[in-house]
Amino acid sequence: MYKVVASPAFKASLKRFTYFLENKHSKKLAADTVKTIRQKIEQNLAQNPEIAPVSERLVELGINRYRQYRIDEHSLVFYILDEKEKTVLLLAVMDSRQSVEKLLFEVMVSL
Repeated sequence: MYKVVASPAFKASLKRFTYFLENKHSKKLAADTVKTIRQKIEQNLAQNPEIAPVSERLVELGINRYRQYRIDEHSLVFYILDEKEKTVLLLAVMDSRQSVEKLLFEVMVSL
């Protein structure tokens, strides 16, 4: 079993993601989606952290350590797996229809 840790960047991106869903859809959908994300992270990443591949979207940007876990049709979680420490470090969450470049910039600026 791996320990799952949310980075400050993940927390910032989760707020941004929630705001995006509230404005595009509804507060209920945003709350339900965040709940599903938390459940799937706890159920799947802690048990099987290699479930997700290295993110092709980020490899194109020269970032090759981040894994991309698809939660549902549109929700993506990026994380790093530390085998030595048995830790899953959550880095960011986003809607697949958003720009990953914009997400990275906004999250880094908000820290």
